[in-house]
Amino acid sequence: MSGIILAGSIVILAVALAVAWTLARRRRKRRQSSKACQWSIGILSGRDPLALQEHPDHPNPRFTVADIPGNQYLMVADPFLVQDEGRWLLFFEMLNRGSRLGEIGVATSSDGWHWSHAGTALREPFHLSYPQVFRHAGGYFMIPESRKAREVRLYRALDFPLRWTLDRVLFTGNYSDPTILSWQDRWWIFATRHPRGMEIWSADELRGEWRPHPGNPVYRYHKSAARNGGRPVVADGRILRFAQDARGGYGNALRAFAIDVLDEARFREHPLEPDPFLAPHGNGWACAAMHHCSPVLTASGTWLAAVDGCGLWDRAAQAGDAAALSASGHRSDTPG
Repeated sequence: MSGIILAGSIVILAVALAVAWTLARRRRKRRQSSKACQWSIGILSGRDPLALQEHPDHPNPRFTVADIPGNQYLMVADPFLVQDEGRWLLFFEMLNRGSRLGEIGVATSSDGWHWSHAGTALREPFHLSYPQVFRHAGGYFMIPESRKAREVRLYRALDFPLRWTLDRVLFTGNYSDPTILSWQDRWWIFATRHPRGMEIWSADELRGEWRPHPGNPVYRYHKSAARNGGRPVVADGRILRFAQDARGGYGNALRAFAIDVLDEARFREHPLEPDPFLAPHGNGWACAAMHHCSPVLTASGTWLAAVDGCGLWDRAAQAGDAAALSASGHRSDTPG
């Protein structure tokens, strides 16, 4: 009997080791693929912001670092879409090859599918990313990630879309991907407390006094809910918030949450199907990672969304850029 038990234990141990080895091998291959990939920007569309698809006539990526003249930048990511007076604008992070700092770039389009680089909107002596641009009181404002400055900053357009000035610092702290929303006559910012917590701040006026939510941190540490992943939208009367899912590594997937309660005392949300909402797919431009979505409702009632993906859209260019990123200490799989 003891021999049978011993043999069974050995079989169970062998199976467990085989499973562990297979999972470790998959994780290693995924890390290697991510480190060799190149971030770029795609456009999706659909009748529902949670049912977005690639357009068969407009294959992704729609904008890459190769679309920026010269050889000054290593990658593009964190895209935000804006529709302004019949034209489309795309604001995004550009990683500078020389300084190894993120800058905010702009591209323009007449149809949302074909993009031309317009220039640099914002450059600071510290890293910038995640440029959420929005309209308020007849003007345009931007809140980029400026975590390296330990500030959540509000910029105002002087000559939209390429000239901006610092309007004010809204609040200070070690925050990633601050995401702003106007809801029920109040302004809200969901701010990721580095590395995996989330806090909510709010104000009566955009330029008013920003106060922390009494429930902070609403997520103390959460790998698949705490880090924001793009512009929140209101659809069918409910707020949809996008969050990065890092349970399988950075850029593993993107989740969508419906906010059930949001006021000065309470916050509650729940994840939506499909879960994940967006994930790496195929063997091309987004085969290794996806972590951002910026949907905009068009006049026709359809949604157009800018997303980013890490993949193999240009093997020759990507090989050199991945080597440069690795040498700089800024991995190609970690924009922002």
